[in-house]
Amino acid sequence: VGSGNWACAIAKIVGNNCKRLPEFKDEVRMWTFQEKVNGRNLTDIINTQHENVKYMPGIKLPTNVVADPDVESATRGANVLIFVL
Repeated sequence: VGSGNWACAIAKIVGNNCKRLPEFKDEVRMWTFQEKVNGRNLTDIINTQHENVKYMPGIKLPTNVVADPDVESATRGANVLIFVL
């Protein structure tokens, strides 16, 4: 839960681990505060470019990390929640 630079660093590690370890589901949902960056929603940028251009520019996120602006949707059905404050 969170999408700043520290949260993106953790999401990158968790996303890569979930892709390679069969005991985990592939998709990692990351709650992302909906804000505009250069006129576009940050969630849309993360989900299409796989990069948080505002808080962690130049670092690609795994394609299985999905930004979601709705905290209820982002956490629904989760077995594990990671809070990065």
